[in-house]
Amino acid sequence: MGEEKKTEKEMGTELKELAVPMAVTPVEHIKLLERINAMDHKVEFVAGELWQRQGEKIGLTLGLLYGAMIGLFTYVIFLM
Repeated sequence: MGEEKKTEKEMGTELKELAVPMAVTPVEHIKLLERINAMDHKVEFVAGELWQRQGEKIGLTLGLLYGAMIGLFTYVIFLM
C-alpha cells in the first residue's frame, strides 16, 4: 500500500550509516586490552590485600574477645 521498496544501493548506504566506526586499529585494540587487563589485575590484587588486612583485624579482635572470655571463665572455675 504505502510501502516503498528500497533498492540495493539505498540499503547499502543505510547499512554503512548504521555501522559502528572503529576508532583504533586491531593492533592498538589488542594493546589497549592488554593494558586494561594489567590495570584490572592490579586493582584486584590491591582490593584483595585490603580485604585480607580487614580480615586480620577482625580476627585479632575476635581472638582477644574469646581469649578474655575463656580466661575469665577459667578464673571463675578455679575460684570455686
